[in-house]
Amino acid sequence: MTCVPGEILYGTYRILDILGKGGNGTVYLARHERSGRLWAVKEIVKEENHLIMEAELLKKLRHPGLPAVGDILEQNGMLYLVMDYIEGYSLKELLEKEGVCSQEQVAKWGLQLCQVLEYLHTRIPSVIYRDMKPSNIMQREDGTLVLVDFGTAREQKEEASGDTVWLGTRGYAAPEQYGGHGQTGPETDIYGLGAVLYHLLTGRSPADPPYGFVPVRTLRPEISGGLEKVLWCCTRDDPGERYHSCRELSWALTHYRELDEEFIRRKKRRNLIFALCLAVTVAAFTGSRIMAFLEQRAVADTYRARISEAEGAIGVENRLEACKRAIFLEPGLAEGYRCLLHIFLEDGVFSVEEELIFREILNGRQDGGKSSLEQLQAEVEEYQSAAYEIGQAYFYDYEGVDGKRASARWLLAAAGAATGTGLSEQEIFRAEILSKIAGYYQGLDVQKRNGDTEASYEEYWTDMETLCSQELEERDNRITALLADRELTAGVALRAEQFKKAGIDSARMENMLSEIQGRLFKWKQEENSEYEWYLMQEVEDGLLTAKQAVEAAFSEIQGAF
Repeated sequence: MTCVPGEILYGTYRILDILGKGGNGTVYLARHERSGRLWAVKEIVKEENHLIMEAELLKKLRHPGLPAVGDILEQNGMLYLVMDYIEGYSLKELLEKEGVCSQEQVAKWGLQLCQVLEYLHTRIPSVIYRDMKPSNIMQREDGTLVLVDFGTAREQKEEASGDTVWLGTRGYAAPEQYGGHGQTGPETDIYGLGAVLYHLLTGRSPADPPYGFVPVRTLRPEISGGLEKVLWCCTRDDPGERYHSCRELSWALTHYRELDEEFIRRKKRRNLIFALCLAVTVAAFTGSRIMAFLEQRAVADTYRARISEAEGAIGVENRLEACKRAIFLEPGLAEGYRCLLHIFLEDGVFSVEEELIFREILNGRQDGGKSSLEQLQAEVEEYQSAAYEIGQAYFYDYEGVDGKRASARWLLAAAGAATGTGLSEQEIFRAEILSKIAGYYQGLDVQKRNGDTEASYEEYWTDMETLCSQELEERDNRITALLADRELTAGVALRAEQFKKAGIDSARMENMLSEIQGRLFKWKQEENSEYEWYLMQEVEDGLLTAKQAVEAAFSEIQGAF
């Protein structure tokens, strides 16, 4: 330690107290002499290269869940990193003071930390934190969390085969941090976050002997089996068996109750009924297309014959090949793209592998000319017709991340069609509704340079209310109305906290959920198809999750002092 209380650094920062000491140096509390603002000042020995890297790394980052760097100073042969002073308590201190946390609070904190880690992991290059533990997580007085101490963080290098130095805290550190197991990545931080949430939930530190994890419910039987599964998946020894991104983990933390055994059993029964109905439909569809193919087999080397071949050939590879040849023959016609999607969606899923094939076809060029997509866009009505099908496939069926964001441009193109030019009034209306929802998936998570998002949560809420109030069943059909209600409940469940910060009170959120629940009650008294019953159960489950999210957002902050 080289500074003492009362000393003034660089003629600007007066040292007030020592906040902490550790292997990475001393941290002081200081006050700016002119503004009076309090700062945390970390003392760094110039020879400590990894600490200098911490300072350089933090200078590049801007996120409300990270401490901002105000200055980097040099004095008396030492470097001083001036950072935001976070007033509050670490989660370690809160755990020691109040004991184990409720599963609702743990899930809420987990979602906040996922947002911070997702920001770090999506930098170019990715930033891997590598030292998740309760003492490195501060809770501000308003309840928000801040991740501190970046002494072990590193930027991920694609060409590296492994980390050069092992760093981290035993118990919270993933196996790959011990060296010889490849390079650390996003899955490393997911392991650490899982270990932190496990500690908060059970009170048992994985850093204490005998180390490791025992099933959560052996320590707290009242905890949701779904949440136990989420933490188990986070802390697998093999990185490939963990969640691959914080987006995936966020979804799991939001829907952990849906992973309970009883919920899964009920859903399996519903899915089995739906799958049987779908199988009958697909079999009938395939049989009719085979007949159509046989009737048109004589029409060789034409677009229609190739479409028929794609629809009726035996084997997925043969059908895809016929469909590709049809599209490359007439890339400006919508039917080939619809046929391609029908092949992809026969199992009810638009897979990541299928989406790669689809993009390859769209970007394909004949003899160096325009791409298939460019030629399709030149035929406006055909493009709008194809965009309607493509947009729905991304919106409802894509299994990868960001399906709704990817659907936005396609649905917007379909929504711009004129009635009678390829799409019906009902289809155009449906595209308008879905494009509105998808547009917010695009804008809400994209940060501008000033830290704001491209879309306003207040505007998003107003549009959700408008959508909720429209008579979608009368204007389109019950399935469209149910799909919209499913998205509305998901929007509240995922973003209740952000809506609250935008000034939306609990009464408005509860009113929307009550309106959806009222519709659901009315429809359940009437005759419905198997698929409509399936969607109703989805909406009902979504209502439960959304209500819990609203309750958590507006509950009193646990551990307020």
